[in-house]
Amino acid sequence: MFRKEAIENRKMQWHGRAILLPGIPLWLVILVSVTFMVAFLVFITEGTYTRRVNVSGEITTWPRAINIYSSVQGIVVKQFVHEGDIIKKGDPVYQLDVSKSTPGGVVSENRRRDIESQLVRVRNIISHLKENKKVTLAMLEQQHMQYSDAFRRSSDIIRRAEEGINIMKGNMENYRKYQSKGLITKDQLTNQVALYYQQQNNLLNLSGQNEQNALQVTNLASQVQTQAAEFDNRIYQMELQQFDLQKELVDTDEGEEIVIRALSDGKIDSMSVTPGQMVNAGDSLLQLLPQVIDHYYLIIWVPNDAVPYISPGDKVNIRYEAFPAEKFGQFSATVTTITRTPATAKEMLTYQGSPGYSSGTSGPWYKVIVKPEKQIITYDGKFLPLENGMKAQSTLFLEKRKIYQWMLSPLYDMKHSATGQVDE
Repeated sequence: MFRKEAIENRKMQWHGRAILLPGIPLWLVILVSVTFMVAFLVFITEGTYTRRVNVSGEITTWPRAINIYSSVQGIVVKQFVHEGDIIKKGDPVYQLDVSKSTPGGVVSENRRRDIESQLVRVRNIISHLKENKKVTLAMLEQQHMQYSDAFRRSSDIIRRAEEGINIMKGNMENYRKYQSKGLITKDQLTNQVALYYQQQNNLLNLSGQNEQNALQVTNLASQVQTQAAEFDNRIYQMELQQFDLQKELVDTDEGEEIVIRALSDGKIDSMSVTPGQMVNAGDSLLQLLPQVIDHYYLIIWVPNDAVPYISPGDKVNIRYEAFPAEKFGQFSATVTTITRTPATAKEMLTYQGSPGYSSGTSGPWYKVIVKPEKQIITYDGKFLPLENGMKAQSTLFLEKRKIYQWMLSPLYDMKHSATGQVDE
């Protein structure tokens, strides 16, 4: 009874009655199979699918927000503005101390004192030169006037002497006539002739003195011009030295304290540093929002395999991280601008939502500007505006093909890999 064969036989016995169900008719199986195949063939031959790609981007304004950076290393000693202030182009924002100290004191202050003392000496020299020029030219002018007066007097004397000599010459001729008539002696004629030639010699001496006076007047006039030019040249040289010292003084001020100014009009959104902090070259100091915002737009970065299939005016779907698609859904936008050259690494670094900024992935990447149709999101009776830097995901719709073409894409790849040289 407990043999192995008896136990196996008991296990194989049924506990109830077996009921056989009728099978599915063959014609129904064939009908369903044919219907499925026909529907599948119609679906893959007539149906289409548009390839899509999801790209990242960020919201920004037109004009864009401005980041003001420090151009030098220094310590913030003064803050002129605060968050929320409206500022104009050129308004001071921060004052930085960039001076260096040594055991002898602050380098810029010592240099400034030296330059200021040199400027004082140069100004004194210029003042003395101007005073000396004034005195020297006054003396030369006085001498010129004296010699001019002497020249005029000697000219008058010569004119009168010439008149007297002409009279004496007439008398001498008369004496010659008198002597020929025997009215006077020869000695009297000789005395008259000698007196005439003596006066003639005196006239020559006066003429020489007059010419000396004229020459001295000319020399003094030349000396006035020469001395004035020499003094002007020396004053000009000292003024050039003064200008150089003033430039050095400006450079010293630049090496002591500098003022960071706003580059455009706008509203201060945030300030990164406060007085007492040290900043390095390239550190962000504040962010400035444009006072008038024209519109918001989305900057997205598209790979090169998607750029040929998009064009201005195409519609895209946008999903904002700040407004989850599960609650707010997707938003429509329009492509406005597509660059035809890859974006540079430095340009991508200016956008925090760019692939190069976030992950450093290799490109090339093309910048595409998209304008959202809704600039303000309405939720629960509130108006939620878009803000700078909001990250978003965009869906681009690329080429459209039949479904069977997408299914046969691997075969096309195999065909291309097996194809030989292309002659055309």
